[in-house]
Amino acid sequence: MASRDSTAWYALGVPAYLLVMGLEHLLARRRGLRLYRFGDTLGNLAAGLGEVTLGLFLGPLLVALYDWGYTHLALVRWPEGSLVPWVLAFTLGDLGYWVYHRAGHRVAALWAIHGVHHQSPSFNASVAIRHPWLSDTYAALFYAPLPLAGVNATQFFVAISVISFYAFTVHTQVFHRPGLGLLVTPRTHIVHHAQNPRYRGKNLGAMFTVWDRLFGTHVEVDPSDPPELTPLGGYRTHDGALCQLLGWTDLAALARQTPRWTDKLRVFLKPPGWLPPGATRPVAPTAREDRDIPPAVRGYALAQFSAVVLLAVDTLWRREHHPLAVQLPVAVLTVWGIASVGALLDGRSHARALEGSRLLGLLAAGAWLALGCGRPWVGALLALGALGSLGALPSLRGSAVAPSTA
Repeated sequence: MASRDSTAWYALGVPAYLLVMGLEHLLARRRGLRLYRFGDTLGNLAAGLGEVTLGLFLGPLLVALYDWGYTHLALVRWPEGSLVPWVLAFTLGDLGYWVYHRAGHRVAALWAIHGVHHQSPSFNASVAIRHPWLSDTYAALFYAPLPLAGVNATQFFVAISVISFYAFTVHTQVFHRPGLGLLVTPRTHIVHHAQNPRYRGKNLGAMFTVWDRLFGTHVEVDPSDPPELTPLGGYRTHDGALCQLLGWTDLAALARQTPRWTDKLRVFLKPPGWLPPGATRPVAPTAREDRDIPPAVRGYALAQFSAVVLLAVDTLWRREHHPLAVQLPVAVLTVWGIASVGALLDGRSHARALEGSRLLGLLAAGAWLALGCGRPWVGALLALGALGSLGALPSLRGSAVAPSTA
């Protein structure tokens, strides 16, 4: 297990995630609820795809770092077959997540990363997949006690995979269940995504509610104050790549408004929402509604994103069979595809030019895979798909909006 980090296993879970989303959508429709919106859902999935794609490179480094910590720094070694490290893996793993999560809501620079997960105005299974791409760069710090406590890499990554999947299951308004005073449930987790003042920064647990109850961050839904899910500042983009930058550009815009270097630093270190004296928060345009996205753009975006997913998942799951010369171009094409599809959905003025350049890059990658990397069928399919898509690109003319939504 240590040789295959948890990021790669998410590729195997893609069909299961899509099945859960489909069932949730159908059950919601039967109850008269509209939980899914096209642009928002595609943006959520794109953000998740980008995170696991970057994990293709970051994941092995984190596994190696964990193995090193366990080998050289473990303070205790548990007998083979002992249940103690497994119990520690789940309890300390969930506690580590709670502390990491709390930090992401208390420090503006960390919120610029974690806040990506809270940008959606919806609460459904697709939101669970809306991952920040840079979260693993600092999350590892909060799991450092586990190798010291004698939890090996296999035990940790099994536990964190289970905890992550459990966290996926609480992002729903359809599949309810009791928490028994111990487990996070959809009814308690929707509070965490609410913007009501009494709910902000509450219910931070991934699997267990014990940490929230112990440290005073647990709250139940007040019927007189139903959760408000629309993000402060509005939902700004369907682009799973652009959304990763919004928090940083917002902080940079605030820092530019103050001449004092100490206040510039405080912009990044104070809690989210803090303003330097005399500064104002810029008003950002919001993403266009589904009804304003032309049907041709929606169909084209769905087809292109599906192709990006298939290529990325194949590379993720069969990573040991692909050299870096394959992994790196696929990662670049995946992120490029996420950005291009998002630009089309947003209706940005450069979207068609970006998509055209991507298709030319896809054509070159197909030729490279077919002739240089010994994958003729995959390369041929990519090249043919790129040629066909280039032919369809003129049908998207006139799909941009003014002013731009980004």
